Amino acid sequence: MPGAREQIRSLVLSGDTFDQPAGELGALQLEAARETFTAHRERVPLLRTRADETGVDEVTSLDDLVPLLFSHTSYKSYPVSLITAGRWDQLLRWYTTVSAVEPGDVDMDGVRDIDEWTDRITAAGHRPYITSGTSGKVSFLNCDAGDLSFLHDILENLTCWPDPLPPKPTRRGYLLAPASGPMRSIDGFRWHADVFAQPGETRLLTDDQMRVSELMSSALLRRRIAEGTATPQEISSFEAASESREGELGAAMTAIVDDIAAHRDEPLLIAGMNNQQFTLIQALRARGVPDGSLHPDTLVLSGGGNKGRALPDDYQQQLTAFYDGVRRVRSYGMTELQGSCLACEEGNYHVPPWVIPLVLDEPGERLLNPEHGVVEGRFAFLDVSLEGRWGGLISGDRVFVDFSPCACGRTGPTVLPDIRRYGDLGGDDKITCAATLDSYVRGMIH
Repeated sequence: MPGAREQIRSLVLSGDTFDQPAGELGALQLEAARETFTAHRERVPLLRTRADETGVDEVTSLDDLVPLLFSHTSYKSYPVSLITAGRWDQLLRWYTTVSAVEPGDVDMDGVRDIDEWTDRITAAGHRPYITSGTSGKVSFLNCDAGDLSFLHDILENLTCWPDPLPPKPTRRGYLLAPASGPMRSIDGFRWHADVFAQPGETRLLTDDQMRVSELMSSALLRRRIAEGTATPQEISSFEAASESREGELGAAMTAIVDDIAAHRDEPLLIAGMNNQQFTLIQALRARGVPDGSLHPDTLVLSGGGNKGRALPDDYQQQLTAFYDGVRRVRSYGMTELQGSCLACEEGNYHVPPWVIPLVLDEPGERLLNPEHGVVEGRFAFLDVSLEGRWGGLISGDRVFVDFSPCACGRTGPTVLPDIRRYGDLGGDDKITCAATLDSYVRGMIH
């Protein structure tokens, strides 16, 4: 008989993935948590150190998971100096402390920059997904082949849940993204195009590959400009490069807008982050394309934070109004999760069965999960599906989670739509364990 983790992963193919009997699922999740901890403790050095320090030898309840959770900053806890000085072996040592990767599996000989570093890890059978790096540092989140396969299964079987789309390539595609790059959103958009767009009928915002080095250097310089430490020459060069890049992307967006306007009576696939989607619908409205006028079989993928761009408070309502009547994926998620919490007919985000939600107090020290009802706190979780890294994480999100059955008739828990970043609520977003975890990492890589 397959183990608990494999049984939970198989639920992606069940009749209604998000409506499993609560008692049975809870017991299965706890067993899967035990299996996950046992497997990853031996493979992820940071988890092993954390378990030894906290004295957790076995997972017997959800409370045992709390001291084992990584902070969302753990995956960007490397010193930037390792990158600026080209110390790629040391950076790999950091990566192998937070991931299920053996240092000897990756060839670092002759690496020239951070992009080649990520390519070498990919060549060794892993996929180091990064986050956007708006703070100046990106997170590196390891996935293995099994993780990528499972993510693709989620895409094929759950897109547009609770009324999933059949995987048929019938649409004209538009991806508001680079041609490639180590971001889960980029891979996801390309996979959606493979499944839902006609062969040869997908248009990209740019044919260039997203370069991690450019993303990081731009973010770091923006931070130095904000701090007042950038030189006038650096600022001038940055502004000139940004103006040139914006001109190129603006011309590409104009071509996509013209093409969508000309083919709006056909089924389309439109994929992009929220800031790009908002720019797109503004331009389409300016072309005279009214709200709710796209073909009803159009599939729209959007999400993510604002990525440094200020959007109006009602941007979500504007997206909903413009895309009225089409198939639109509505979800709450993050790069650290396999798949997302998908919205039901009531607009609540159902947590997938392979994710154990753990609502914590603001410092991330105490579990608040009730048996029933709504609780407010910091969203944390254990994703038992992950193989390439430990899936226990404390996020930066303030959420309300309802552990009672949803008004849609399915079992809970659900994340309610009022989701905010603690950093946007006026606090410092301090997680108690973060400094300790960072000190563990520093000790391991030095």
